[in-house]
Amino acid sequence: MSLRTLRGVVPIALVIVLWQLFGSQDSITTPPPSAWWTSFKAIEESGALWPALAISLKLFVLGLLLATVLGVVLGAALGSSRRLSRALNPLFEFIRATPAAAIVPAALVLFQANSKTEIGIIVYGTIWPILLNTAAARAALPDMRLEMAHCLGLSTWDRLRKVVLPSLLPEIVVGIRVAVPVCLIVTLLVDFLVATGGMGYLLVQYQQSFQVASAFALLATIGVVGVLLNLVIGMGERVILRRWPAEAR
Repeated sequence: MSLRTLRGVVPIALVIVLWQLFGSQDSITTPPPSAWWTSFKAIEESGALWPALAISLKLFVLGLLLATVLGVVLGAALGSSRRLSRALNPLFEFIRATPAAAIVPAALVLFQANSKTEIGIIVYGTIWPILLNTAAARAALPDMRLEMAHCLGLSTWDRLRKVVLPSLLPEIVVGIRVAVPVCLIVTLLVDFLVATGGMGYLLVQYQQSFQVASAFALLATIGVVGVLLNLVIGMGERVILRRWPAEAR
């Protein structure tokens, strides 16, 4: 963990310490962190925690992978054609402005509540940073690089693999990093609205039954998962872009 990350954790740790020192064990709405830990252990012992976390992580990973593939393909196609970009940009801006929560009822009516619908909603909410970053990078790709690849006699597939994709990769990685927290939020939303049995669904169940300490315990767990995911993506970014100069990132 980097020093910058540790500095970012300090304010949160300070709030938790102060909450523990001045919070009341008898509080119904704001139980201290020690009560969260007790509730966390109770949830874990009940066998509800890890299956719910597994469901949410499965949806998250599948949604992010599919959003990445579709975002890169559609973004590269959009950025390579000005005519296509002018035709589709207004539609994409309209769709992007519609929050994922708003399409859930329509999606459930049209496609029923199943795994494909759940992943489709997650992809819908996650794809935009990747798609738009890829499209912008493809539109800004110098024509000279493509002309050189053509002069070298590279096939279409080799041009994509050796010239286009490496040129777009830094912006794609940035888009993925922006998409990760969005994907986690939409996954929790789907957990709740579609009742998948994941962390979002479990969190709302505790909230609605007024088990506030358990709800805070799950919120803290989700926060830790989010931090770990961000660290993993950051390490992956450094590995993928280790050969790129700093000004290309």
